[in-house]
Amino acid sequence: MFVRVWLFLFILFPPEALSACPQYHQYETVNVKKVIDGDTVHLMDGRRIRLIGINAPELYKNGQFAPEPGARAARRWLHNKLSVGGQMKLVFARKRRDDYGRLLAHPLTDDGRLLVISMLAAGLGELMLIPPNHGHWQCLLQAEQRAYRRRLGIWSRDLPAVPERPGWQRLVIRVRDLRSHRGQIRLLAEGGLEVRTGRQLPAGSRRELGRLQAGERLFVRGRARKTDSGWLLWLNQPWQFYREK
Repeated sequence: MFVRVWLFLFILFPPEALSACPQYHQYETVNVKKVIDGDTVHLMDGRRIRLIGINAPELYKNGQFAPEPGARAARRWLHNKLSVGGQMKLVFARKRRDDYGRLLAHPLTDDGRLLVISMLAAGLGELMLIPPNHGHWQCLLQAEQRAYRRRLGIWSRDLPAVPERPGWQRLVIRVRDLRSHRGQIRLLAEGGLEVRTGRQLPAGSRRELGRLQAGERLFVRGRARKTDSGWLLWLNQPWQFYREK
């Protein structure tokens, strides 16, 4: 079922990039009842599964809002891979449930690799990992970056430089100034956005940010809020940013 997907990935990624991605040999085999959207699946036994590693665009099935761009494509892709009544391999996460009661798990391909890799590589959603279920982020980030740099799927539109509203944002910013104090990086961007590093951000990621120069462009994502001086966004995970090329 996944042969064509992995042939595509073999062409898209060099072998050294794929080598960092895990392959599981122990998993639970389940039966699919329904694909709800691009990151949620119902099982025949009544359980709801939230896929780890990807946040697909919202369908908003209640009709209150229009589906986000790419939402139908993500659901259609996943539906084509997971047939109703068919089997799916899952590896459950360290933290078993999300705030909505859904079980958190990695869906696998037939040979035990992460299915989400191919979704990210096709631009069907963005990388999303919440501790303690944040392993394999380097592998997943590489997949997303390939889609982003090829402007596939959700990345086909230009990203804004400043937040359009409070909440989760994906931005491409230009560095205006950078300050460091007691290990914390404060990055001031053109347009009035300030990016700060949180305590959870690894030291290596802080050092990488500290090497940025004025005028460089950076992809950042996170929750933004309005302050008296402008917009503020915190970086707590290493997959929340990378340099523009």
